Amino acid sequence: MKPIISILGAIAAIALLPHIAQASAYKTSSRTTFINIKEIPGDSGSAIGGGYYRTYVGGRQWGGNFPATSVTSSGGIRTYTGTFTDERFGPGATQQCKGNLKLQRPVSNSGPARLTATWTITGGVNCPSRVGSIFKLNLTEAVPVANSSGNFLASNANTIESETAGSATWPKWVVTDPTGLNCRATAPSGTVVTTFPNGSTVDVGYLGLNSFITAGGASWLRGPSKNCFIRANSQYIKPKLMPF
Repeated sequence: MKPIISILGAIAAIALLPHIAQASAYKTSSRTTFINIKEIPGDSGSAIGGGYYRTYVGGRQWGGNFPATSVTSSGGIRTYTGTFTDERFGPGATQQCKGNLKLQRPVSNSGPARLTATWTITGGVNCPSRVGSIFKLNLTEAVPVANSSGNFLASNANTIESETAGSATWPKWVVTDPTGLNCRATAPSGTVVTTFPNGSTVDVGYLGLNSFITAGGASWLRGPSKNCFIRANSQYIKPKLMPF
């Protein structure tokens, strides 16, 4: 399992933050491995997109990227096929692995999407896994989770790429309050600029560290165009699933 996680990790670290938008991200339950898929032509050197991954093994970070050679959908499953090259970071002799990577996830889902990743080793430099080794991991879409009080904050509601710094928020949120959700000019009791109906999507974009504020003892999130604030609590909103 360790060699495969290392392969996973390498992709992510090499191409760390380009094109945060139009991407879906996934994590293992232990949060030691992350995979980001971006269907952006030209990304990762591919005409149809690609992605990256990162992982930690024994306290060491691996990272890699993969250009997609095909993206197909059949039987409700989308399959990304391509090659990968990854690398272990830090001191010591160079360790690199190369091979084929297949990612599979449902085309549509009612909950956080599940992703199955399969690596097949074909070579590398001092790769810890022999040629022909096959590794598989199951991951889940990296959706923000509210804290014990139900609040979404910069520290727990950011994107997978920026989770340690809170430098980019999760971009889309669904209103869950049956009565609708007010967006106020100032928090906590400013003029109501607009009201989002139940079930509607609030697209806040990828805002920075000041996306969330605390006012009146509650957490608030800047709304569209940054001109108003909505309550950032699981009673009122939930992150919109983003696999595509």
